[in-house]
Amino acid sequence: MKMNSRAQRLESENSTIEAMVRRAHPALRRAMKLIRRPEARVAVAPSPIGKLLVAEGPRGLVTVHFLAVRDPERTLEMLRQRFDLVENQPSTAELRRCIERYFAGDLRVLSHPVDLSLVASDFQRRALTRLRAVPAGAVITYHALAAAVGEPDAQRAIGNTMASNPIPIFVPCHRVIKSDGTIGNYGGGVDRKIVLLRNEGFVVKRDLKLPERSVLGHSKTRIFCRPECFAAKRAAQFNQLIFADAAHARRAGLRPCKLCRPEAESV
Repeated sequence: MKMNSRAQRLESENSTIEAMVRRAHPALRRAMKLIRRPEARVAVAPSPIGKLLVAEGPRGLVTVHFLAVRDPERTLEMLRQRFDLVENQPSTAELRRCIERYFAGDLRVLSHPVDLSLVASDFQRRALTRLRAVPAGAVITYHALAAAVGEPDAQRAIGNTMASNPIPIFVPCHRVIKSDGTIGNYGGGVDRKIVLLRNEGFVVKRDLKLPERSVLGHSKTRIFCRPECFAAKRAAQFNQLIFADAAHARRAGLRPCKLCRPEAESV
């Protein structure tokens, strides 16, 4: 009898433990998801401006690194702090095809999802997110981008943000220029910036200035003008973009100004 009673007690205790484990399992599973880090697939992609180290996580592209410019170790260390890295060329095949298509002229591929989790501050994330709204075939000045994110005096901070942008090309810091019309610096080097701008329709001269046929577009009125137009000078700068020419402005959905008739001198 004593043995049977002991066996029954053990069986009851085991049943209680199993029931507790079953009840705790959903909470354990949620906790494990928090502990387990997401994976980032890493690969090297060839391009006309040199080899690119690319990494893509569950939410999108995490980094694009110019291998010819600087050693990737710091970038890899930043990735390791947030992701488990997996070297997997097949899984990044679509991303590498996007890069090929971009340099072949298909600019729509830059809408590929990105993940700004490597970006340090809220200001930088706001600036880079706003930058993605600048269409291909257009550029914005450092001053205008600063004003667009509500910090008109933060031009230097915008410059630092562009220099530390972890996802160049897809977060197009090459589309940010100086207020005097020169193209300014670039983390990947000025020569690469020229290639990227030319790929998007800008005829950049050797003096690094944008062409005379460039037009000013206003994102609120949806009108584009010649740079010297009175209406363009009166417009709020944070709503202004500079387009390569009238055709690119029209492609972005803007219509020509009736006062300065920009297409007459921009085609």
